[in-house]
Amino acid sequence: MKTNFLSKKFLLLTAAAIFITLLFGYGIKILIDRWTTEIVQTNTELTLETVSRIRTSSSSLIDSLNNKHLFSIESLEKRELQKVDKLFSAVTASQARSVNGMEGGFYFITMDEMIGYSWPTAPEPMPAYGPAPRSYPIIKEQILETIKEKKPLLQFHSFDFAVFPLSTEPIYVNNKIIGAAWARIHIERELPGSQLLKVLNFTAIVAIGALGAALILLWIRKKHINEIRAGLERVRLDQTYRLPLEGGVFSAIASSINSMVDALLTEQQKRQQLERELHQQDKMATLGKLIAGVAHEVKTPLAVIKTRIQMWQRDIQQKKSGDELQKIFSNDSMELVVKEINRLSNLVKRLLIFTKPSKNKFQAHNVNDMIRQTVLVIQQEAENKDISVTLHCAENLPLIEFDHQALEQVCINLCVNAMESIQSSGTLDIYTEITDKKDFISLLFKDSGKGVPEELQQKIFDPFFTTKENGVGLGLSISYEIIKAHNGKIEFLPVHAGGGAICRILLPVSNKRDK
Repeated sequence: MKTNFLSKKFLLLTAAAIFITLLFGYGIKILIDRWTTEIVQTNTELTLETVSRIRTSSSSLIDSLNNKHLFSIESLEKRELQKVDKLFSAVTASQARSVNGMEGGFYFITMDEMIGYSWPTAPEPMPAYGPAPRSYPIIKEQILETIKEKKPLLQFHSFDFAVFPLSTEPIYVNNKIIGAAWARIHIERELPGSQLLKVLNFTAIVAIGALGAALILLWIRKKHINEIRAGLERVRLDQTYRLPLEGGVFSAIASSINSMVDALLTEQQKRQQLERELHQQDKMATLGKLIAGVAHEVKTPLAVIKTRIQMWQRDIQQKKSGDELQKIFSNDSMELVVKEINRLSNLVKRLLIFTKPSKNKFQAHNVNDMIRQTVLVIQQEAENKDISVTLHCAENLPLIEFDHQALEQVCINLCVNAMESIQSSGTLDIYTEITDKKDFISLLFKDSGKGVPEELQQKIFDPFFTTKENGVGLGLSISYEIIKAHNGKIEFLPVHAGGGAICRILLPVSNKRDK
């Protein structure tokens, strides 16, 4: 009787355990179903909202490109297509960034291309060329269906472990569909998968044992990581220090770190040596070029002076009387020598600017006043050459510190160069303005001359480089040094149409010079 009672009790307990397990399993199933429905509904709404924002945000860009007839061209050049793709990618990214895991893009019928793809919150490595190959035909098929049915579509797709809602909306221009926008979000990682129920029991059994082992391993690993971290910090302060090798996997890591530090140190030493050598070669090349230019410029006046003196020597030896000697040393003859000596003197003075660009004190001036004075200086020459000089001065420019005389000389030099580049009649426009960040004042010289070839723009500021027949090649070099002494920048901007040249000078509003 007692055995039967125990057997019945065991059966009742077993049945109760089974019932509780089934009840628990059913409750888990209900929770999972509700969870799944909530996840699907939430992500569906996010997808619909995102694709709508993407389409709406692209309206202005689409209108702009449509005005350029890009959507009527059947095949764009690769460079143009890449540019359009980049513009639409920025639109997609701006709208998809707010939702983790959201990705999207565009499709245009004439291009027959998926462009503007962006997945801004994607885990590394970031996708670079659009949706995954297996997803591409699925997305394109739904887009074509949207275009065909002329209405937004929302469909769920899944393959392997991938599950995602895909939303597509047609894009209209002038009541005509030119393409579609799309957005999707992968939700397979959020869904409580079917494997959850299978691993619950196994996880519960293993968890307790694994927890203890994990805590021990975690403590050991943390100890070694702290040792490596402390060693790396010591290496940062002392490059001769190397991590100790104590055996085990962390010893291999320490050995690899030591090898890497040795390689980096060797590479750093090689790089420093190479930089020193390149710097020295650069200095020697610049010095050689400067010496060659100076020699070329000095050679002619010295030859004239030498020839004249030799003529004097010859005439003195042949003629003895005072009247005859007076004829030898005529005013024209003496002026020729003085002229050539002055030419050498001016060359030396101009070269000294490279060592000390300006001796004058910087004072607060108005750039517009300086430019107006420059225009007055060149106005007569411009009128003689039938060149129209127009000044566009921005109002309320702040006073800035600069060397008035030196900067005026730079502006005169640029104006003269511009007028010399104009073959006959033409225009010279001068602009003053302040940059968007209010940190620089910009002086812009735009002429209608023959311009500066792109291949010469890298050499235009080199000493003794000139394209003029009688030029010395120091004007722009000295201008460069003067602007550099003002902590500014001078450059020639590219001109895409209409010819001419555009030279820009940037002068800092707050000029923190070394005094």
